[in-house]
Amino acid sequence: MDPLSDIFSSMRVRKAKFTTLDATAPWGVVSNGDPSIKFVLVVRGSGVLTTRENPEPVALRAGDVFIMFGDEPYRVYDHERSRIEECLDVEALREGNRIQFGGGGTTTTFISGFFEIDRLDARPLLNVLPKLLHLKSEQNRSRAFQAVLELLAAEADAPGLGSEAVVRRLFELLFVHAVRAYSQHWGTAKTGWLAAIADRNLALAIEAMHATPQTPWTVDRLAQKAGMSRSAFAARFKEVVGQSPLAYLTEWRIYQAARLIEANDDKISVIARRIGYQSEAAFTKAFRKVMGRNPSEFRKSPGAIAFPTAVASDGMLEAA
Repeated sequence: MDPLSDIFSSMRVRKAKFTTLDATAPWGVVSNGDPSIKFVLVVRGSGVLTTRENPEPVALRAGDVFIMFGDEPYRVYDHERSRIEECLDVEALREGNRIQFGGGGTTTTFISGFFEIDRLDARPLLNVLPKLLHLKSEQNRSRAFQAVLELLAAEADAPGLGSEAVVRRLFELLFVHAVRAYSQHWGTAKTGWLAAIADRNLALAIEAMHATPQTPWTVDRLAQKAGMSRSAFAARFKEVVGQSPLAYLTEWRIYQAARLIEANDDKISVIARRIGYQSEAAFTKAFRKVMGRNPSEFRKSPGAIAFPTAVASDGMLEAA
């Protein structure tokens, strides 16, 4: 299983919500940000987006999608001189799943949504994704990606029985396609495992570690999987991923162990062996280094872990 499938197959989504927003010129909305993952599809019309880390205006047109991670404050408006309203004030105008606001002029329609991912599930993604993804309408998209966008627009425009559940699942699909597009087709710089899976040789080693983390992998064995010499593989892996192959393997093993600790009551020693550690002491040492506390403490209060995220600091990344 490739890393992206591995992560998405176990992703636990919660608190999903969507809104159709009809903004009539002049209009503007400001948000202080929140920890959810936010999606906005521009159905018709146009607008401008700015964020705290990227104050340069980003032009939005019909068919564009932008996705925001974390609690980055942002503004969306039709003109720099338009009145900007607080997000909470706009939310107060909600009627069902639709909001209409603005000055009564030309209409721009958005479908916006958000959902939260379990913090542990989110960690591998947030470590390698920028805070803002902007997918322009004129960029090449797969037929499947475009179909999801069209279904989302149609469902939000004419909701039917079970519409809320349908839209929630469409947003999940949109998320998968957006990350896939970024990892496979975008010409911008990527980091971590997301960069490695775009490298034909390194991808083979990454996939091997994800498929069987319990295997006693060595740099030699991983280099063989990648079809490279040991020295060339180690140097290339460090350059692309930002850490050594075995350091990456340790972090992936500990991530899997943390999920197992959350999911069942198996003894720590059993979980340690399942992910490749013969010694519970060695496992505990590695777990504490990665997670900041030992496995038994994590089991008692997993939600108390403040997972560090190394989200790319260059802010908005666009497809080439």
